[in-house]
Amino acid sequence: MTKKLLYVFSLILGVSSFQATHKIEEEPKSLFYCDTNAPTGLQMSNITLTSGTVTWTADPNTPDNRIRYRIPGTTTWMTADVASGQNSFTITGLQPCTTYEVQVVKVCTVQGTWSNPVFFTTTLNYCASASTDTAMMHISNVTVNSTGITTPMVSNSGPSSYTDYRSDLSRRVKFFIGSTGNKLSVTNTWTGTPGTTTVTAWIDLNANGIFESNERVMVANNVTQAAPAVSVFTIPSLAALTTCGVTMRVVSNQTMPADACGTFTYGEVEDYGVDFIDSTLGVEESGKSAKPEIYPNPASDILNISGISEAANFEIYNALGQKTGEGKVEDHKVDLHHLSKGVYFIQLKDKEKVTRLKFIKK
Repeated sequence: MTKKLLYVFSLILGVSSFQATHKIEEEPKSLFYCDTNAPTGLQMSNITLTSGTVTWTADPNTPDNRIRYRIPGTTTWMTADVASGQNSFTITGLQPCTTYEVQVVKVCTVQGTWSNPVFFTTTLNYCASASTDTAMMHISNVTVNSTGITTPMVSNSGPSSYTDYRSDLSRRVKFFIGSTGNKLSVTNTWTGTPGTTTVTAWIDLNANGIFESNERVMVANNVTQAAPAVSVFTIPSLAALTTCGVTMRVVSNQTMPADACGTFTYGEVEDYGVDFIDSTLGVEESGKSAKPEIYPNPASDILNISGISEAANFEIYNALGQKTGEGKVEDHKVDLHHLSKGVYFIQLKDKEKVTRLKFIKK
């Protein structure tokens, strides 16, 4: 009898053990394979005035993700669930000319850790263009003399397949709408034996993000190192006013390009930011109406400031309202090396005018 009881008891234990083992094997894989670590490889692309696409490194074991975004410094996040198995999401309905921060998180049985944020600013997005070989020749100088603007824009540079100068305030170009006699000069330098090239330039006059054929402001053939390519042109009265500005693209190529997009072998492409000024205002009035702007935002070590005089002073405050720095704006720049990462406000005092702007130290 005792042996029978022991046998039955052992049988029950064996069944229970088997059931427990079987149950564990049937548990959802997410309990074992779901990775709640923060996603990596975040990047922004296809940025327009009102949208942008965020992508990240896919995790096949964790197909579900969630994104969130906000204007830096604000407390409210906008969230959205990403379609299962996708590692990209297009955010729409954004404010033009505005900086946003975006984060991504993996979602399984529980929500994981949010990724490090990536920042982007809504603006016009243009087609890509670049050379593949800079060993033969490159653009060495671009100079713009704008009618009604006292100081020309002068840009000296070395070899590069493509250079984006749109964030460089010292190289920003300004034109009065309806102005005539604006002059663009482009100099090329040969590393090897001097030859000839073509130089073409476009300005996105209607601010639609496309360099159209009727927006070409320079077409020059057989340009040599001895003399720059020069073009004189008019900014039409119908040019679009936009707070984000538009782009001027300069292309130096051995052959005449069909358009402003794509790659080619020898030469260089340079992009410049352009601001249109209402021609109904005088030069003096336009200068007075200029609003202070800061760039880049987020900033690392230096904050550039436009729209101010040489006599401007600044004060910096953190998110708690505590003053963290003050001084005189030197050469339209403010040093941020002493600041830790976070959201700050810079107060600019320019004569009788006081402006307060928000920025991020990254």
